Amino acid sequence: MSMRRAVFRLLSLPVVAAMCLGPVGAIAGAPAEDGLRPYRPLTAEVGAALTPPADLLDAAKQLRAATIAKDTRAVFAMMGDKVTIISSGLTPAARRDAERKGPWSHAEAALAEIGGYFMEGDLPVGGTVDPAARITQVLEMIADATEQPEWGRDPLVKGGFCTYRGVRWDAGAGATIDSGSRGIYVPAPTPVRDSAAAKAAVIGTLKPGHIYLQDELDGLPDGWRGVRLPSGRVGAVRDAQVRDPAVWGLCFLRNAKGGWSIAAFSSALL
Repeated sequence: MSMRRAVFRLLSLPVVAAMCLGPVGAIAGAPAEDGLRPYRPLTAEVGAALTPPADLLDAAKQLRAATIAKDTRAVFAMMGDKVTIISSGLTPAARRDAERKGPWSHAEAALAEIGGYFMEGDLPVGGTVDPAARITQVLEMIADATEQPEWGRDPLVKGGFCTYRGVRWDAGAGATIDSGSRGIYVPAPTPVRDSAAAKAAVIGTLKPGHIYLQDELDGLPDGWRGVRLPSGRVGAVRDAQVRDPAVWGLCFLRNAKGGWSIAAFSSALL
């Protein structure tokens, strides 16, 4: 299983939604179910979808080939002197943050440091991680991110062409979300149904520009997930119609020579 699919499955797991403030119904007059409280979705800025130029597609293919071959020098040669590291947790309880890193004197130093942002789980005994493991992790991420990229903008990387569509939000604006809540957003208005069936009754609509809460719904088959409407009611939505705000990937910018360099890495960790 690829890293992207593994992360997507992890992000798609049902969770218990948090108690949130400020009722805003997705449909007028929708009553909240017993034990569930209304909440106000987070306002989100979603990067636009992009069609990359042909030379960027070529550069991404070359980069992927270098990562598969574990040619760290070739990968390092395609990085800018400094890169932006964008990190977030798997929940919208904390916003995505960006910091600049570099420059580095050699490939192993750069990739080992960057790879640390993609290492899941607790540190081993002794509190350190083998640099080789970090390098392997980031090479796998790059290879996966460039396999079938969903090219788009990231609001945290001005002018960048990214292998994903990035999302920016203020975790403290408009809602109170605890650390156990996970979110989704939609690129287009999306119906929420009262069960996982194409002809099931529509109980609300998810709208672009907001992050909504996932929730538990019994008996969901593959390809569906539970979502909690702002009214408090829980329904089902197709996986293919929603996106996760916590993303893994990388972004490119044109360099001084007219080619493309890696300008940013985005990670999402527990």
